[in-house]
Amino acid sequence: MKGLNINTLVKVIVSLGLGIYLTWYLFDIMTPEDIAIFKKAIINSNYWLIALSLLLALLSYFSRAYRWGYTLWPMGYKSSFKNQYHSLMIGYLVNMTIPRAGEFSRAVMLKRSDNIPVGPGFGTIVTERIIDMIIMFSLAATAILISPQETSLIFSKLKESFFGPAEQNSGGEVWLYVFIFCVVILLILLFIKSIRRRIVAFLVSLKEGLSSIFKVKQYWAYLFHTFFIWVSYLIMFALPFYAIEGTSNVPLSGMLLAFSFGALGISFTNGGMGAYPLLIGVTTAYYLQNQGVENADAIGNALGMVIWATQTIFLILLGLISFILMPRKFKSKNNE
Repeated sequence: MKGLNINTLVKVIVSLGLGIYLTWYLFDIMTPEDIAIFKKAIINSNYWLIALSLLLALLSYFSRAYRWGYTLWPMGYKSSFKNQYHSLMIGYLVNMTIPRAGEFSRAVMLKRSDNIPVGPGFGTIVTERIIDMIIMFSLAATAILISPQETSLIFSKLKESFFGPAEQNSGGEVWLYVFIFCVVILLILLFIKSIRRRIVAFLVSLKEGLSSIFKVKQYWAYLFHTFFIWVSYLIMFALPFYAIEGTSNVPLSGMLLAFSFGALGISFTNGGMGAYPLLIGVTTAYYLQNQGVENADAIGNALGMVIWATQTIFLILLGLISFILMPRKFKSKNNE
């Protein structure tokens, strides 16, 4: 148990440390003029459109929670929509602090509220995540196929942003590579003891989850909710582009590419701290620079920060509310 706690603590510290560093880096690379433009862009944002994007986010959470029931019911487990929603939001909240622990906490919360075994419950969540990954990879592949040259140039811009032009690379690049190497080795050492057990548990849960997918009776309803969830994600991401002056002319292909880079950033740090706004900022700035927009980096970073900060605060607020309202103890009289 102590080893597990240490592993968790190290993962949190590494992820949080990287997020803090990238947030500091985002502001450090901006000039005083850039920071002034950055603040102005945030203050003058159309927050009605931001609020609309958050409303879509809430509807997507409702839809995801309701869709979860379709995979639980075929296995003989019943849960209320309310408990499924609260479990989902608590899971999101946990993911903000402990990377990738939210999925397991969702299953645990549903065990406490509805006495649904953690194994099958977690299996449905793993399956859900696999479906999400397939859709996300499909969207990213589409973005790259539509904009192959832009993708390559943005990657080059990211490398240049961190390391400077190739002919000006300094010791900073070497130290960053050393840091990344040390983090990878540390994570390998942390997980090597339990990796076999984790793989076996994952495969068992996945088998249970996949079996529930094939048993779904409301197949078209499940597909509808999946479609609604991802269309909501795309629209709620696009709306802030029209909320900040100067970013509304970014083409839809650019928004899709920024969406893909942002999704990548979420996997790097706690809740995408630092990485998410930075990747969106760099992607957006590329398109703005091509359009001749002045202070493109500052405006791009402002957009990334607005999207990340509003969604993160909203998610934390909803998660805390669900944590308070979620039933903690299963009542046996409701157990059929």
